[in-house]
Amino acid sequence: MSAARSQPEPPVVPPKTWYSPEEYLAFDNAAEGRFEYADGRITPVGAPGMVNVLDPTFRAGATPAHYRIQNRLIGLLFSRLASGCEAASSDARVHIPITRAYAYPDVVIVCGKPEYHDPDAALPSLLNPRVLIEILSDSTADYDRIGKFMRYRSIESLQEYVLIDPRTVAVELFTRQESGGWNYSPANDLQETLTLASVGCHIALAELYAGLLPTDEV
Repeated sequence: MSAARSQPEPPVVPPKTWYSPEEYLAFDNAAEGRFEYADGRITPVGAPGMVNVLDPTFRAGATPAHYRIQNRLIGLLFSRLASGCEAASSDARVHIPITRAYAYPDVVIVCGKPEYHDPDAALPSLLNPRVLIEILSDSTADYDRIGKFMRYRSIESLQEYVLIDPRTVAVELFTRQESGGWNYSPANDLQETLTLASVGCHIALAELYAGLLPTDEV
């Protein structure tokens, strides 16, 4: 009887490190969670460190403080935005044409008729946001402030970008200038007001944070 022959080991397939926009859209549209795309990388919303780990059931959790300030903000915007403008929460996907990236900002404000990159898709990607707002967390603060803003500011329609920290009184406003640059206006006092001039909206930080922080901060 001849000796048994050992079976060859199956070839090792290295994990994929780059995805096309089309591959991303197919995955994101079918996934239970929400995923963003930039530079060939797919990451779950709220977990920018999980690069190209494609689990369609994964959902990055957000803190209660994040949800509470997001809901408060949406409520305040609903009653104060200029006529013809409306706000949407984090299920609005935005397309960034110059870098072929896709993102889900925490809050999106659009004025006039929405324009879409893929209008016939079940989940079309917005092209003309006027204001984008991100709510910071330990895992996303640097990414929102640097990486995302670098891409967002290439959107021609974007006039204002806002970062809100739900953990303490801290709001950062970036406003597009006629020269092409961006003006930076931080606010760290409850007596101050967030003014979104491009959509005719004023929100006092005292009402934005009311009841959302420990009493010694309010």
